Amino acid sequence: LLKLRNNIETSLNIHERIDKGLDLRKAQYKADVEFRVDIHETLEKQEVKSLKQVDVLVENLLAGYDRITRQKQDELSSGLSFFSLLKRTFSSIFSKKASAKDWLENLAKDMEAGLNEELKGKLNSGVIDLADSIQQMAKIIDLKIRSSKTILRDDHELFSDIAEKRNNILKDLQEQFTRFVSRTENFTDESLFPDKSVISTSAATGSGLAVVGMILAAVAQGMVFDITGGILTAIGLLFAGISSRVKRKKILEGFTTEVGKGRSRMEEEVSTNLKTYISNLKVRIEGNFERFDLLLEKEEEQITRLEQMHESITQRLEEVSASLEGNVEESGGEEEE
Repeated sequence: LLKLRNNIETSLNIHERIDKGLDLRKAQYKADVEFRVDIHETLEKQEVKSLKQVDVLVENLLAGYDRITRQKQDELSSGLSFFSLLKRTFSSIFSKKASAKDWLENLAKDMEAGLNEELKGKLNSGVIDLADSIQQMAKIIDLKIRSSKTILRDDHELFSDIAEKRNNILKDLQEQFTRFVSRTENFTDESLFPDKSVISTSAATGSGLAVVGMILAAVAQGMVFDITGGILTAIGLLFAGISSRVKRKKILEGFTTEVGKGRSRMEEEVSTNLKTYISNLKVRIEGNFERFDLLLEKEEEQITRLEQMHESITQRLEEVSASLEGNVEESGGEEEE
């Protein structure tokens, strides 16, 4: 009976050590879950910040676009008045001054130059801020991965295997993410941008995360000037068909329509493509955590199962111990009698 009591006592001591080890394992799991939640929330916040940068960029582009087109629309409206057209017609006949057609061609050229200068300036400043915001997204995650908390050591007497497995997965995650930010192809999204040559040229002059600014600048400029080029072509064709018989109202309406189409297209395409690029990049970053997420999922299941087993065994040992104590007391009582 004494030997059995000693065995029960030893079992309870071992079980207590298991309990402490399990507490450490649960603490590590909790810290890892908090780390993963922090990563996800950080990505969400950085995505929101970057999307706002896109809104600011598009807003500034549209403000510049509106300023130039409104100015040219006012010039067009004034220049197409009956007396202005009549004056230009007579002036072109009796002097070297530009005819109405020449004047319209010059107006279109001035508008092109004005838009190019205005929008280039807006793009250059806006893309720098946007690229910085996107790069911060990756840099912050890299820093958080490197500073993750380790509670369960790989030399733990009971759970060294799981601790070592976790450490290896975390080490692989660090190395994988380092490779991720160094590879240019992770920051190019050819599905969004039709002009592959722009991406290839930008990628050839930079590497990894550093290429983001060049890609965004090249692609944004490509989209913007493709749109403005289309507008200017349409307006050029409109002006080329002008004659003295064309009504002023029709010309102004045609100009306004083309400018409006270009504005809508710029707002939609630039915003949609850049925002999709940001969201896709966030998904790619999250993809690096696939193995770590799987580890957490399995760890949750194992801890739950271990806790249930531990509780069941503890209860059984306590019952056996109590039963033995009762038998000892009864034996002692009989001996005294």
